[in-house]
Amino acid sequence: MQAIELETTLSAHGGIELPAERKALYGRHARVILLLDDVPPAAAPSTPGRAERQEALRQALVAVAQAGTFAHIDDASAWQREARSDREQPGREG
Repeated sequence: MQAIELETTLSAHGGIELPAERKALYGRHARVILLLDDVPPAAAPSTPGRAERQEALRQALVAVAQAGTFAHIDDASAWQREARSDREQPGREG
């Protein structure tokens, strides 16, 4: 067993980043003991959770609907087939 001491910051997702000079350790199994400061650092900006992302998507879709962006499309399937036929497919040219 090998013991290595280093300081790092836990990511907002709980990840522990090792310095690049420790690249030889990447992918290996490790036992981790965390020694945390008594006073947490200032709160890091949080990543939006699922509910926030869903609400943002809902608002974007409402805005698209209100703008009438796709109001001219009567048959969505036909429109999609037409849009796809306009471009070359990779590996299928000619």
